Amino acid sequence: MYRSLKKRAAVSTLCLLGLAACSNEPEVSTAMATEPEKTELAMEPEKTELAANLEKAEGMIDAFYSFDASRLEPFLTEAGDSKAGILGYQASAEGGNYKVLVRPPCALEEEGGTIVCPVTVQDDRVQALETGFDVTDTFHLTFEDGVIVNVDTSSNDQPIYRDAGVWVRENLAELIEEPCKRTDGVRDTPQDCSRAMTEGYRQYKLYLDDIKAQAALDDAFIPDVFEPSELVGGWGFKLVPLGPEIVDLDYAAYMSSIEHLQKTFSRSGNWPREGITDEDAMQDMLNEQGRFERRESFAYGVLTLDGEREMGSVYVRPSSKPGYDAQVTMWVTQADFDAGFDELLFEWTEMWIEQSWPFANVAYPGRTIDWATWDAL
Repeated sequence: MYRSLKKRAAVSTLCLLGLAACSNEPEVSTAMATEPEKTELAMEPEKTELAANLEKAEGMIDAFYSFDASRLEPFLTEAGDSKAGILGYQASAEGGNYKVLVRPPCALEEEGGTIVCPVTVQDDRVQALETGFDVTDTFHLTFEDGVIVNVDTSSNDQPIYRDAGVWVRENLAELIEEPCKRTDGVRDTPQDCSRAMTEGYRQYKLYLDDIKAQAALDDAFIPDVFEPSELVGGWGFKLVPLGPEIVDLDYAAYMSSIEHLQKTFSRSGNWPREGITDEDAMQDMLNEQGRFERRESFAYGVLTLDGEREMGSVYVRPSSKPGYDAQVTMWVTQADFDAGFDELLFEWTEMWIEQSWPFANVAYPGRTIDWATWDAL
């Protein structure tokens, strides 16, 4: 199931008092124990191991935010390929002046069996974007026999954060080339790289402010100097422009949800419908690609991170009604709708459009404005 940004930032915690109470139970002879008592005794080693793993996880997080690699490294001796990445991340975080704001206890993940440790921080790169947001980074620790064998990280970065990174790499390569240089995939000077990226993010914010100022004085749909993103995402999905490269994924997605999309998106029986041919599907992709290249409108396929499946689409178009700079619509497949992805995609898209596009007033027909009102305009 998908959860919104706020819900995804919340992590359920384990009741350590319950574990302590179990360890204080009086000894019971296994020969005389009842079946429920035998079950409790059998579970006790597992609980004890979990408590020890949770304690070790908290120790690793303490060491990470000490910004002392000599404290962190002993926790990662068996962490394989992830060791270098986490040590590099620690140095980068130090360079970005990470300050811990909220740190709930580490807990056993609901699914997967890993231990998760969410930490909300303030850092220079996010602050440079001036969105008033503080990111939550989550460490995912895998244990075997009481030893950390892998550490992954995830975050609830806003869309603008990833857009900024792409813009800096494409437009300020000289700023980050030397400080962000890698050897065998690991940055040589991650602290310096973090500081350079922060400066790049500041320049991106100035660029966006200038673009939005121009847009306020320009009758064009988007200013000539604005370059719409061609790869963006983050919350478990990514957006890519609709085009021939993903025609099969797009076709499979909408044909899987004909009735659902007729009711919730097109509001007609014309699309999607039975009988759409491969040639029809390809022509649709070519049309969308052409409009994107001519900067008339921008249609994106919403793909899984591995690019193997399309979950839906997002369309950014000139408004067909007065009073709006643009109208944004989207759909998700029936399966993804049932899993709650529609709410998450809308939350993400609304944030992305507000932060990274040069529009002052955007309509979301069927969402922020109901269809009846929209149709009557």
